[in-house]
Amino acid sequence: MNEKNQEKIPPQKITDLGYYFLNVIQAKAWQYLGLLVHPENGETLIDLKEARRAIDLFELIFENLKNDFPSSIKKEMEMHLTNLQLNYVEKVKKEEEQSEKK
Repeated sequence: MNEKNQEKIPPQKITDLGYYFLNVIQAKAWQYLGLLVHPENGETLIDLKEARRAIDLFELIFENLKNDFPSSIKKEMEMHLTNLQLNYVEKVKKEEEQSEKK
């Protein structure tokens, strides 16, 4: 096919890339919370420091882009952020309880 017959694809918007990044970061946060298997090694791993970093980064990107998202995506991302934060708090509490027992 020659160049004249090809359809021009518009450049991807930052909000589209942001949505993609948010989903990647969200998956990594779940993996570091030990609630999703790491595809790299097929195992679960709890690393609360990395989970916290992923959640903070998710929040930072989301806060910057949320007004550019359609309302349905905005609500979806707000729900994901809340779920990540709640699960993080639960994991921290659980870890503190386990260290008190020792």
